[in-house]
Amino acid sequence: MEEFTPETEGPTALFLDTSALFPYFDPDTEEHDEINTFFREMLPELPYRPLYTNQYVVDELVTLLLYKADREKAERAYESVTQSEVIQLLSVDDSVFEAAGEGFLEGDGEVSFTDYTIGVHADEKKIDYILAYDGDFGQFGLNTVPR
Repeated sequence: MEEFTPETEGPTALFLDTSALFPYFDPDTEEHDEINTFFREMLPELPYRPLYTNQYVVDELVTLLLYKADREKAERAYESVTQSEVIQLLSVDDSVFEAAGEGFLEGDGEVSFTDYTIGVHADEKKIDYILAYDGDFGQFGLNTVPR
C-alpha cells in the first residue's frame, strides 16, 4: 500500500464508502485483509479525521451484507457504524436528497444515487478523500484511498 501524504497539514477528513466498509465486515472478500490492515494498523497513525459516512451508505452496506453474506454480519455492521464514536453519520436530508437527485438526473454514466449523496456531503463538509474500491469519485473532486 502506498504511503499517504495529505495535501494539507493537520487532520484530513475521510468519507467511508460502501465498497470499503463491505469487505471490512465480510472476510470472504478479496479486499478484506487490505481494508483490515488499513483500519487496524494504518488509520490510527494517519491524519484521517474526522471519518464520515451517510445513511445511504449504511443502507447499502447492511442490505448487501444481508443478501451477499448473512444477517449476523449485517447487524454487526449496522451497530458498528451507527454506534461508532469515531464515524460521523451524516443524514440525507431533503436538501442533500434534492441536490443528489439533480446531479443524478444531469449525469451520464452509471454512478449510483448513493454516490451522488456522497458527492453532496463531501462538498458540504469540504472532504477531499474517500475510502473506496469502486466508483468514479474523481467527478466529485474526491481522491480515492487506499489505492
